[in-house]
Amino acid sequence: MTSLRSAPSWLHRGCSVSLVGRPNHRDAYLIRHRSGVLLGSAPNLDAARRLIDEQIPLLRQRLAASA
Repeated sequence: MTSLRSAPSWLHRGCSVSLVGRPNHRDAYLIRHRSGVLLGSAPNLDAARRLIDEQIPLLRQRLAASA
Protein backbone atom coordinates (compact mmCIF):
# COMPACT_ATOMS: atom_id res chain seq x y z
CA MET A 1 0.00 0.00 0.00
CA THR A 2 1.30 3.42 -0.96
CA SER A 3 0.73 6.38 1.33
CA LEU A 4 0.30 9.82 -0.15
CA ARG A 5 1.94 12.55 1.86
CA SER A 6 1.34 16.21 1.26
CA ALA A 7 4.21 18.64 1.01
CA PRO A 8 5.29 20.27 4.28
CA SER A 9 3.66 23.67 4.64
CA TRP A 10 3.67 26.64 6.99
CA LEU A 11 1.40 29.61 7.56
CA HIS A 12 2.55 33.23 7.65
CA ARG A 13 0.10 36.17 7.74
CA GLY A 14 -2.72 34.12 6.25
CA CYS A 15 -0.60 32.60 3.50
CA SER A 16 0.38 29.00 2.98
CA VAL A 17 4.06 28.38 2.25
CA SER A 18 4.56 24.89 0.82
CA LEU A 19 7.82 23.12 0.15
CA VAL A 20 7.45 21.90 -3.44
CA GLY A 21 11.08 21.51 -4.49
CA ARG A 22 14.56 21.22 -3.10
CA PRO A 23 15.40 23.94 -0.54
CA ASN A 24 17.58 26.79 -1.81
CA HIS A 25 16.47 26.28 -5.41
CA ARG A 26 14.63 29.11 -7.15
CA ASP A 27 11.12 27.66 -6.83
CA ALA A 28 11.50 25.59 -3.65
CA TYR A 29 8.56 27.19 -1.82
CA LEU A 30 5.16 28.04 -3.28
CA ILE A 31 3.27 30.88 -1.58
CA ARG A 32 -0.52 31.10 -1.78
CA HIS A 33 -2.87 33.51 0.03
CA ARG A 34 -5.85 32.00 1.88
CA SER A 35 -8.10 33.49 -0.82
CA GLY A 36 -6.44 31.15 -3.31
CA VAL A 37 -4.34 33.82 -5.02
CA LEU A 38 -0.86 32.59 -5.89
CA LEU A 39 1.72 35.13 -4.66
CA GLY A 40 4.76 33.43 -6.16
CA SER A 41 7.65 31.22 -5.22
CA ALA A 42 10.85 31.60 -3.21
CA PRO A 43 14.12 29.74 -2.67
CA ASN A 44 13.92 29.76 1.15
CA LEU A 45 11.62 30.61 4.06
CA ASP A 46 13.18 34.03 4.66
CA ALA A 47 12.55 35.01 1.05
CA ALA A 48 9.01 33.61 1.31
CA ARG A 49 8.33 35.77 4.39
CA ARG A 50 9.68 38.87 2.63
CA LEU A 51 7.54 38.19 -0.44
CA ILE A 52 4.43 37.81 1.72
CA ASP A 53 5.20 40.96 3.71
CA GLU A 54 5.64 42.92 0.46
CA GLN A 55 2.60 41.51 -1.35
CA ILE A 56 -0.04 41.34 1.42
CA PRO A 57 -0.90 45.08 1.44
CA LEU A 58 -1.25 45.13 -2.36
CA LEU A 59 -3.33 41.94 -2.40
CA ARG A 60 -5.66 43.26 0.30
CA GLN A 61 -6.19 46.45 -1.73
CA ARG A 62 -7.01 44.43 -4.87
CA LEU A 63 -9.40 42.15 -2.99
CA ALA A 64 -11.16 45.12 -1.37
CA ALA A 65 -11.49 46.89 -4.73
CA SER A 66 -13.05 43.84 -6.35
CA ALA A 67 -15.59 43.31 -3.56
